[in-house]
Formats: sequence, C-alpha cells, structure tokens
Amino acid sequence: MDDAACGQVVARLDHILSAGQLAPALTQQARALRDRLRTGVRVVLVGPRGVGKSHLRDVLLGEEVPGGPPGIAALSVGHDAAHPDPGEFDVHAVTLRNPFLDRTHVIDLAASEETGLPMERISWALSRADIALWCTQCFSQEEAALWAQASDHLKDHSFLVLTKADALAGAGTLHARVAALQAVAAEEFHSFFPTSTFHAHKALRAGHQVSEAQLAASGVLALRQSVSGLVASGQRADLDSALLFLQRHEPRDPVLPAPARGKSKTTAQMQPYEKALNLLRSRTCDLATAEADTVLEICGTLAEDLVDLATEQTQNDASFDAWRNDLYEASDKVMLMGLENDLRSAADAATVILQLKRDLEARVAL
Repeated sequence: MDDAACGQVVARLDHILSAGQLAPALTQQARALRDRLRTGVRVVLVGPRGVGKSHLRDVLLGEEVPGGPPGIAALSVGHDAAHPDPGEFDVHAVTLRNPFLDRTHVIDLAASEETGLPMERISWALSRADIALWCTQCFSQEEAALWAQASDHLKDHSFLVLTKADALAGAGTLHARVAALQAVAAEEFHSFFPTSTFHAHKALRAGHQVSEAQLAASGVLALRQSVSGLVASGQRADLDSALLFLQRHEPRDPVLPAPARGKSKTTAQMQPYEKALNLLRSRTCDLATAEADTVLEICGTLAEDLVDLATEQTQNDASFDAWRNDLYEASDKVMLMGLENDLRSAADAATVILQLKRDLEARVAL
C-alpha cells in the first residue's frame, strides 16, 4: 500500500472531522476509519499459558518487547502508544519503531494464572482481531471450543502456529503432530506454520539481531511473510472503505495542505494520468450506493474506457508502460468479475477500480 496515499486519506478524514459538520453517526464512522488507517491491522496472539506466544511475538518483531505489569489482560505493541487498543480489560501499551509495526498493531493476550484460557479474555481478543495467530502445542478440545466462537471472516484470515517444534522433534512426535494440526488448519484457519523460536529468541536476549537464515530456520520468516500479505490486503480494504466514505460525505474540492513534491514531471508525461484520473473521478461517485449489477456495469465500462485511453498513448516512458500493463491486468480482472455477476464480485470489481484511482492520485501528487 502506498503510504503517501494513505497519509492523504487520513488528512482528508482529519479535515472533515475538524470541520464539525458531520452527523454524530457519520462523525463516529469517520473517526473509526481514520483510526484504523493510523493504527494498522490488529494481529492478536492467542493460546494457552506457557505455549511460547511471547517468544514468537519477539522473533516476529525482531526484538525483545518489554513486559508489562502483572495482571494485565494483554500487551499491546504498536508504533504509537497514544492510540492503545481500547477495551474493558487492562491493556499495557508499548511503543516500538519497528518495520513490521508500520502496518500492524500486535496484541499479545495474557493467559490467566488459574485456567490459562479465560473465556471472557478470548472473546475480547477475538472481537478486536483482524488476524489471529493461535499458538498451540496440540490444539486441545478446549482450544477448539474457544476458537469455534471466531467469525468465519477471522478464521479465513488467521494462522494456526505450532510452537516449540524442536522439542517435539526431540521427542519423536513432530511428524504426527504436524499431520494432525494440518488437518485442523485446513478446516479452521487460513494456514498452518510449525515454528521453533528457541535459538532465534536466545540471540535476541543476547542483544544480537536474528539473521535471515535463523529466521527462516525458525519458521517465523514464512509466517511473517504470510501475515504481511494479509495485512497489505486488509489495509487496502480499509483504504477503500475510507475512500468510499469520502466520496459520499466529503465537501467538493476540500482545502488540504499541499503534498510535498519531488522533481516534477513534464505536462506530456502527466496528461494521460490526469485524463484517466478525471475519468475515474467522474464515474466512481455512484459506486457506494449502486446495486451489484450496476456496480459491475459501471466498473466494466470504465475499465474498457481506461484501456482505450491508455492504448492511444504513444509516449516512450517505462513508468507509463508499467502502469498501462497494470491497467490491462486490472481490466481483465474486472471483466471476469462481471461474468460472475454477484455481490462479492461487485465488491471486488469496485475495489480494483478504486485501487486504480488511488494509484493515479499518488502519481499525480508526485
């Protein structure tokens, strides 16, 4: 996701919020959208006591996270402690400047001393999760019963993580355990990852950075890459929701601070982008309120017109050629979604079109 484009959307939401002209319900919605873009996708670590969540968290982030006071419900790690995760339970917020946290907000659920998996805390955590990492050794019946309350959407965006795989390998039970948990993950999770964080975490505690080879050997590198992919997808969805909100409720031609500009492009280079952006702006206003079949018709026609516009251009510019190829690919996707002709395909087509619009806004702003 383009950070500059995200920053501009946050600025636009701040602008209409500061104007104070939205109805209370719309003000709450705009504030929630802005805070989502600021805070990042919430990744929640859940699992029984002593299973190794905190070690996994530290290796995932690449540094040791300072612990919180006894009795907290969760350790909330983000790039801005001024925006801790809200909730009825005590949350200890920690601020870290970490590349992984630029797009995520990590919540490590604290297990209870008595039961290890308190129902109310699990419900609280799952209600706040965009992505869950369920850390386990065996995914017991108790764990399965607790996970059953997760929404289907969350299950489709979560990972079953086998911890301490090295200990299981030493006991000769790793292959059987992996086979059993793979079957569970196929039904209940997005993916399954065996991990062994002992050596990587030992390096962190000694003040060393974990090498990519160590990270790959631990299994956390593959997990991090998969989580990052879902995070990017989730942030695009958040940004699309914010753009739809702004299309419906933002005053025309809002006055915003001018973005910082680098070396300007020539008029000839910018003209195709500006034409395409004007075309998108004039046609996407009705997407938020249209029926599914109308959305698909708007998106399909718009994709065809954009392709025609791009095809007419003859400038010799590698950047433009790359954009045009992306446009051709996006147009093919929209055409396929039109053949499916259902609510989900309409939402996907609108997302593709809004992504094109967002990319053009970023190009024109440079």
